[in-house]
Amino acid sequence: MATVLVPIANGSEEIEAVTIIDVLRRAGVEVIVAGLDSGSITASRGVVLTPDTTLAKVHVADLDMVALPGGGPGTELLRKS
Repeated sequence: MATVLVPIANGSEEIEAVTIIDVLRRAGVEVIVAGLDSGSITASRGVVLTPDTTLAKVHVADLDMVALPGGGPGTELLRKS
């Protein structure tokens, strides 16, 4: 089974993040949703999302793909991390 990382941060575009996560999970793909820190994030339109883990705890060697949702502030925070 493939494993895909979906990193999210405050300001990520929630519709893009949730759509990626939902479609991949429906297809039987293991999806890891990771935030910069522990705890929930507030997406670009105020929706609160709770990651499964933090980016620091993800083992890159276990991943087959990284899917990046958009959202200006969120992508900028991820770029800086």
